[in-house]
Amino acid sequence: YITAHTDTEGESEEEKGWKKSPDVGRLEEEKELLDLLQQVDSLHKGSEDDKKEGFRLLLEKEDKYENCASFLWRVARAYGDLFELTTDAEEKKNYYVCVFFFSPLRFAIMCGYMSQFESVQNKIRNGYLFKEHLDKAIELKPQDPFLYYLNGRWCYSVAQLSWIEKKVATALFGTPPTSTVEEALQNFLKAEEMCPGYSKSNYVYLAKCYKDLGQKNNALKYCDSALSILSVTNE
Repeated sequence: YITAHTDTEGESEEEKGWKKSPDVGRLEEEKELLDLLQQVDSLHKGSEDDKKEGFRLLLEKEDKYENCASFLWRVARAYGDLFELTTDAEEKKNYYVCVFFFSPLRFAIMCGYMSQFESVQNKIRNGYLFKEHLDKAIELKPQDPFLYYLNGRWCYSVAQLSWIEKKVATALFGTPPTSTVEEALQNFLKAEEMCPGYSKSNYVYLAKCYKDLGQKNNALKYCDSALSILSVTNE
């Protein structure tokens, strides 16, 4: 959930509707918004400075478009970008809290981000939240390969839980989360099936799964596939 930042959300029905709107009085404002969305989408795919600029542009218009879903999920994505870019722990927490007000998918992603900095107890609690909101996102958008990649990451992480982490989960929630490397593999394969060559990270985790399952040839195959894809982030 940290590295696969493809633009899976796509154009909303709201945006499509605006393009067809017969209300001439709204055209000026709609064009301004669509131009802004296209600009920040382009900046999101660029350098660190580009992402910071996109974040700045969104904050400038936050009051004006605070009720527009297509604007708000881009704000959430920008907070996620800034979370990744900063190295300051307190700043990261601020960006993390801001995303709670947006979409199930972005909420799930930020729960995953924060697991890097939390105690074992909070890491496990965030894991439950991550899965809960990820399941909601899959219900809303079952054809999105990114969601199956994220689900695979959750399954793989749970399969790797240590004995002490399982004990903590049992103490906190009664029943620890359960999953297997095989379940993780099926999710990564589904993401690849839905969109071949979807993600360098997806290939890396396919290789990890096959390595854990003792299938060396398949592991090497997906390592080669990962190497063939251009790296676009430090991660």
